[in-house]
Amino acid sequence: MTRPLQKQRERFFTEQPIRSLGTDWIVLEECEPPDFIIAEGDRRFGLDVSDVFMGPQSGAGSAMKQAESHMHRILNHLRLEYEAATGIPLHVKFVGRIEPETTAGVVPALFALNLASEPLGYQTVIDTKLGLRVHVTKDYRPEWYSAMERVGWVDRNPQKIIADAIKSKSKKLPRYQAAVGSDVRLLLVADAIHNSGKMRLQEDYTFDFHGFEAVYFFLYPEAVIVLDKAVQPQ
Repeated sequence: MTRPLQKQRERFFTEQPIRSLGTDWIVLEECEPPDFIIAEGDRRFGLDVSDVFMGPQSGAGSAMKQAESHMHRILNHLRLEYEAATGIPLHVKFVGRIEPETTAGVVPALFALNLASEPLGYQTVIDTKLGLRVHVTKDYRPEWYSAMERVGWVDRNPQKIIADAIKSKSKKLPRYQAAVGSDVRLLLVADAIHNSGKMRLQEDYTFDFHGFEAVYFFLYPEAVIVLDKAVQPQ
């Protein structure tokens, strides 16, 4: 069963094509399977939402995404620890290796700064001496992140990643169609905020939809692309 936070994320990405493509979609129902039932005028269709990632894949998923999730858990733990004690939102950029041993002194160092007495926009740098520098700004809202996530390499030929994702998801298509009918569509999401989702697709590629009525590719936070279906030989 999909967890509530994951379902909220899927709902967020589902609502983006409505604005990006100018569709008149209305989300009628959250379900499983597939993820949503959508109204498009008088029509109804099922929509499944799936992430695509760069880098090596295994039965456990994307190795790059797993590494990012590990790092995010560390940073989120630090942020919550600091905010629980101070209530102060900070913009915090980490430059260097992020592991429990390199970040152990960050929150005590932040406490020592006594940022409650500083104005908004105040900036400083913490050098952990462990290969990690922390750039801190007192801000209106919190944002804690790794600088390496914002400067990753962009895959400009992700067609195999997309084709493999369509084929993999199509294995569940009979189950989806049994639940919502023959019109089932697929929304593939590459979250380009993170390195694991930094990819660019040339719009002249075509794909085998493996039975999906339509496939959409969302390079978040940019535009949604309606993928072209390859003409099958007669």
